[in-house]
Amino acid sequence: MVRLMRRILAAVVIVLVAAGVALAWLNWRVHQETVTPLETLNSGGTAGRVLAVLSPGLSSFPADVMTAFDKGLAEKGWRVDHTTASSEATTDIGAYDLIVLAAPVYFSRAAPPLQDYVGRVGDFGGKQIAVLVTAGGDPAEAVAATKALIAAHNGTLAWIYGYAVYEPNDPDGKYEGSNTERAVRMAHDAALALAGTLP
Repeated sequence: MVRLMRRILAAVVIVLVAAGVALAWLNWRVHQETVTPLETLNSGGTAGRVLAVLSPGLSSFPADVMTAFDKGLAEKGWRVDHTTASSEATTDIGAYDLIVLAAPVYFSRAAPPLQDYVGRVGDFGGKQIAVLVTAGGDPAEAVAATKALIAAHNGTLAWIYGYAVYEPNDPDGKYEGSNTERAVRMAHDAALALAGTLP
């Protein structure tokens, strides 16, 4: 009986240590910045200039959504400068007509690198901002938190879009494909629609 109890205790300790290591890695990973150079899409665009800043996250979903959104803006004649949320990303936003911020949701908030980037900008000076958040489930809580974050930094929220992996993105069935494929197409079309409303 004592031997069995020792084995159970050892198994519990191993599980707790493994869980602790996994949580520490997850915490490190969601806080980790990804540094990329500024890339331009549609460099000859004359409709306006966009700075698109992405916190990539643990899957390709946020980047896929952001890429589709960027392409939609470019198709409408906008020049899109794209980078990732890091300490090396430009905070000089004066030349831009629209700022697009995109991030996955962790613990009901946009990923920490994007929050840190917004903090480094400090004051958006009333600039128009569009936000894309991607979540496993319902992104509503993260959408509300991100609205508050943008307002606290003097941004004018042009639109905020929330897309999910496991919650239906297209309840009316207007798009085809998997739930995430629908989200990507919806992000593209949202950019087309938004571009038509901006001055």
